[in-house]
Amino acid sequence: MSGPTKATLSKDKKTLNQCLKNDFKIMVQEALDAMGRVLDQREKDLKDWTPDKQDEFHKIFGSRGEREIPVDLPLRGVSDIHNMTAREIMLDGIRRLRDIKGQLTVNDFINEIDGPKAFCARVSSGQQSNYKVHIGINFTGRLKNHGFRSCMSVMGEDSRVSTLCHEMSHFVKKFAEPSQGGMGTSDYDENCHKKKHEDGEDKSSFEQHKDGANKMVKKEDPNVFDNAYNIERYFQISA
Repeated sequence: MSGPTKATLSKDKKTLNQCLKNDFKIMVQEALDAMGRVLDQREKDLKDWTPDKQDEFHKIFGSRGEREIPVDLPLRGVSDIHNMTAREIMLDGIRRLRDIKGQLTVNDFINEIDGPKAFCARVSSGQQSNYKVHIGINFTGRLKNHGFRSCMSVMGEDSRVSTLCHEMSHFVKKFAEPSQGGMGTSDYDENCHKKKHEDGEDKSSFEQHKDGANKMVKKEDPNVFDNAYNIERYFQISA
């Protein structure tokens, strides 16, 4: 491929193997800008809280928003449980994701597209400042039939934005200031068991994680708000 690809190509799902590999910073900035719009839209949905938004929320989390969930806001490593409604948890999560996004520049994204492992994105969850996000080849698009890589959409289902929301939700709450930092989410497998999410440690497949997310909704499992796969689904929209 000669010369950099243009950013607009990343929105064309039919474009094969032209997924902004040469325009890494443009691709990342485009995703960050779109993430801002998605977070704004979801905050508006949660504040308007019309019946259709409640129905959508129920499909993703198994709750219509008013059920109280115990949330740990540990201070200096000591557990401190607070009851919050499901809707409050997500409003707080949006605030946290927006704050982390505001601290990131394109230089905080590590380009591992040509690395030895095929993955979408990953983070080290223990980060409390100077956040870094590692980007792999699957962020440009997933391998499809006949070995072609189809470009990943910027917004919507299985998109760059929803992937970033998933990964940033993993960041822990701050040790000395738990009202700040990430959501501290984990990944759960098909049996709804908590798994390590770091690259190379979690042996469950993407499909197994999706199956676990579905089961948690059906069971009305309160841990659904700790599962990054369910959090990701809430941000699979076009804004």
